Amino acid sequence: MTLSCATRGAAGWIDRAARWVGAGLVAAFALMVVYVVASRYLFSSTPRWAEELPRLLLVWLTFTGAVSGFVRGSHFRAGLLDLLSLPPLLRRVLSVLAGLASGVFLAVFVVTGARLTGLTWSHTTTALSLPVGLFYLSLPVCCGLALLGLILKGGRE
Repeated sequence: MTLSCATRGAAGWIDRAARWVGAGLVAAFALMVVYVVASRYLFSSTPRWAEELPRLLLVWLTFTGAVSGFVRGSHFRAGLLDLLSLPPLLRRVLSVLAGLASGVFLAVFVVTGARLTGLTWSHTTTALSLPVGLFYLSLPVCCGLALLGLILKGGRE
């Protein structure tokens, strides 16, 4: 097995792990929402975590999905490059530039997300007294995984 195949395999593993974690988060989020709605309308009692916990899961779910989007190159693109009939070399150069821009974008989010997590970790949420930094921790963790996956697949969009 060559190094290129091994790194693409590792990027594929990151993608599969992100999709499995995302599927688990979707299932947990759906169950929580159904439980909260049932509690509210059937028993006239809303759990105290009814807003915080689903919001936390939704934030993590969003950034976990972004990991897969970056690794697979399936995130939103305007598609204008595909409409233009450019020489293959120019298309390749623009693709590499897009990969580098994505890498810089993710690296900035890893650094600023880590700082934001550190700043908010000592604060607690109202209902569950969880560290507020748990919400922001998804940014450096997921953007770091997306950056690693992007590097491992060779930066190709």
